[in-house]
Amino acid sequence: MKKIVAVLLLLMLVTAALCAQAEDVKRVYRVGEKEDFAEDEATFQLRVCPLLGADCMILRCGGLNMLCDMGKASDYPVIKEQLEALGIKRIDLAYNTHPHDDHLGSMIQILQDYPVDLFMTVFPLDYTGPDVIQVKTVKALQAAGVPILTVHDGYTFPFGGAQMEVICQTKYANPNPMSAMLRIRYGDCSALLCADLIAAAQLYVAETHDLKADLFKFPHHGLNSVYREFLENIDPEYSFFTHSYYNTPEARAQLEKYGIPHDFATWGPIHLETNGEYWLVDQELNEAGQRMAVKTGRITE
Repeated sequence: MKKIVAVLLLLMLVTAALCAQAEDVKRVYRVGEKEDFAEDEATFQLRVCPLLGADCMILRCGGLNMLCDMGKASDYPVIKEQLEALGIKRIDLAYNTHPHDDHLGSMIQILQDYPVDLFMTVFPLDYTGPDVIQVKTVKALQAAGVPILTVHDGYTFPFGGAQMEVICQTKYANPNPMSAMLRIRYGDCSALLCADLIAAAQLYVAETHDLKADLFKFPHHGLNSVYREFLENIDPEYSFFTHSYYNTPEARAQLEKYGIPHDFATWGPIHLETNGEYWLVDQELNEAGQRMAVKTGRITE
């Protein structure tokens, strides 16, 4: 009997330890669910611009400012508004995942209003194709005297106190599948910006890379669901779409099936911030976002 009791006690202790560990692993919280960061606390910040079917994210860390993609040309007023709201006067790094016009379209206008210290790409500078605007953008960058750095899969670089890793592949040679994803690590926290990685390229990258991240940008604006292996490799707690609720039905259903909370950039700017121990997620709902949040039951009137 004593041995049985001892075994049961051991099982209880192990179960309690596993539960505590599971609680400790949780890293993504909505604002209000976890203590706010102190004003002087060092953090990594990611702001998702409120665009429809285009990407532009503003990253800030250690006094540095970075853009991950630059939306469409018609998105520039919104992008500039977001930069001004954050008091940004200079872009230390403009990182482009791929040269489609919905990811690079505002770069030339940005150059006219902001000093840019470096432009980073994984694509050849003379790369061409449908909806690809690499060549004319490169000419504008060169005319402005902006250095251009061409990088590759596995390239890592520091950004403030964060560590950034480029993840891409060339087996499937089209702009979307060749997108340069960006994996961000800050302390114990991580994020994966998936650009427009689509189709079999997701399977290939999931088989050849460790994609684990606390949160991720759903690839290709959420126009389609992703491969199960890709999503399970990331194993996220949260996701966001650079698109609207109505344009993402399959992707939404997939995240709901896995119980992954998610937001839509068209509802208003999404703000993600981490101190390296946990993330805080907040969204500034615009009028359309307020209506949709009520309609979908996320908030009450």
